[in-house]
Amino acid sequence: MKKLAILLVLVLLLAGCAQKSKEKAPVETETPAKEVIKVGVIGPMNTVFGIAEKKAVMLAADVINKEGGILGKKVEVIWASTEMDNNKAATALRRLIQDEGCEVIIGGFSSGVTIAIQPIIAETKTIWLADGAAPSLTDCVVNRYEEYKYFFRAGTLNGTTFAYDIFDALHNYFNGELGKNWTRIGIIRDNAKWTVGVMNVLRPMLEEHGYKIVMEEAVSKETEDFSSVLLKAKNKNADIIITLLAHTNGIPLVKQWADMKIKIPLLGHDLSAINPNAWNSSDGKIDGEMFIATGGAIPIPLNDRAERFLKLWREKYGGYPDANTAYDMFDALFMYKWAVEQAAKAGESDPFNSSVVVKYLEKINATNPFKTVRGNFAFTKRHDPLWGDEYIRNWICQWQDGKIVIIWPKVVATGNYRPPSWMSE
Repeated sequence: MKKLAILLVLVLLLAGCAQKSKEKAPVETETPAKEVIKVGVIGPMNTVFGIAEKKAVMLAADVINKEGGILGKKVEVIWASTEMDNNKAATALRRLIQDEGCEVIIGGFSSGVTIAIQPIIAETKTIWLADGAAPSLTDCVVNRYEEYKYFFRAGTLNGTTFAYDIFDALHNYFNGELGKNWTRIGIIRDNAKWTVGVMNVLRPMLEEHGYKIVMEEAVSKETEDFSSVLLKAKNKNADIIITLLAHTNGIPLVKQWADMKIKIPLLGHDLSAINPNAWNSSDGKIDGEMFIATGGAIPIPLNDRAERFLKLWREKYGGYPDANTAYDMFDALFMYKWAVEQAAKAGESDPFNSSVVVKYLEKINATNPFKTVRGNFAFTKRHDPLWGDEYIRNWICQWQDGKIVIIWPKVVATGNYRPPSWMSE
């Protein structure tokens, strides 16, 4: 009987120890510090622009991981496609943030889609380093800062600057230095929110200086036949056609322009022209088209970082980047890394906290620019890139004999304007 009593006591003691062990378990198995930092890339992966974003961020992650990661933590890239659809984009963004646990989002491309899903960023307090040209893209930062301070336009310049550069080239270079007297303007633009913002700036600039818009056509992204629009510009006696095309493929336009021998120069923002494969895809008919390109977004490395980026790209993927978005989004991840590491150096208790990261991203400003493939990059108070000769701006380029030549501004020009041979016939 005594032995049985002793046995019962031992059982009770062991049970008590087990219970105490269970009570202490949460303390002993606290979640370890994150070993991986997940970065989400969002964009239209059914287009070259989204593909370029994804490949650029993956390339940046490779470089960062080889150099020790972000505060010693490996970067893992997860991507999702918007398919240029608001509902699909919202689902994709929530998956990246809520299901995958991404700390930062990079990409976007379509301003209209991005604006539609911005509230998710405010709700989840997630950093988004985006691209997109619509001037209204960062209105949310100005109007409701505390909710939307997590949003930064880290890629394409605010579309307002496209108006500045196009007008500068038209007024000061072509009509000023070259004496062209191109005053009757035709406009071919995307039927999209971003072009409305650009025209709201460009139109009064033109009218104030005596230019007349004789034609303005908003085309859908599915447009492949531009013949009627080109004939309309000809019949309206336009001196020059300004293009604002990002969603619409400009290659059919330049092919028909050359085939029809429409003797009206093309100048503007045509994303298709920035692609280094544009010469081949247009069968050389792009010769003579003039287009704007954000500094660095063409295969002319004007600084060491751009040269290194193109070298890394060739080694990993071969050739040149699929689209201009690659240049912007490559550096976006490095900006995030810099902000986190600066926060850690300053003694922040959680340098990955999104509100903390915002504070340090905002330190990339006019007096403390960040070196990128495009030059000195700085954020304005509305989280837009700062435009200017000392920072980044758009270059006026032209396809000539299979090569891209910068013709304006003078400080970076690699050649002079030259019309296609058939235009002087």
